[in-house]
Amino acid sequence: MKKKMLKESFQIPIIKKNKSNWGFSMAEEKIEQSEIIARKANLVSVMQEENALLDRILEQQTILHNCVKEKDWEKLNRNIENLQTLSDQFVDLEEKRMKLSENIDMVSDETISPVLSEVRGKLQKSKVENKVLNEYISTTRKFLQGVFDSVVPQRRNVLYSNKGQIVKPELSSVVLNQMI
Repeated sequence: MKKKMLKESFQIPIIKKNKSNWGFSMAEEKIEQSEIIARKANLVSVMQEENALLDRILEQQTILHNCVKEKDWEKLNRNIENLQTLSDQFVDLEEKRMKLSENIDMVSDETISPVLSEVRGKLQKSKVENKVLNEYISTTRKFLQGVFDSVVPQRRNVLYSNKGQIVKPELSSVVLNQMI
């Protein structure tokens, strides 16, 4: 008998709350749902704009890669300016997307998920293109530095950086009458 009384005396009453207890009305809930639907529609629209912009960025990256290979420096400079403009536009769209996607599960939403995966795929492709171009430039630079080190003698003084590491002196001006 005592055990039963102890159990009953320590039980916490459970109060069932409905939305009216929280201060919500059905009209407010409908407004909130319509706002979420509108935000999702805006989010899809912004992501489709990002998708189209990424197509243009990928095209410009291909042109940039070809400019480097063909050594067309004027076209390269124009292309870099175009890429910078497109990149700035993408950053603006990304900020909009971040604001719109607050409290929305983009991965599990049926309308957003396909567009999201397409944008992510293009971002990954862009990242790979950048990496390939950087590796090409780095390899070419190392090769040319090796050629110039062999052909053009440099000062043999040892230079040190502010961290105490040996620094290889950069190539001084050289005029060639042939294209490399």
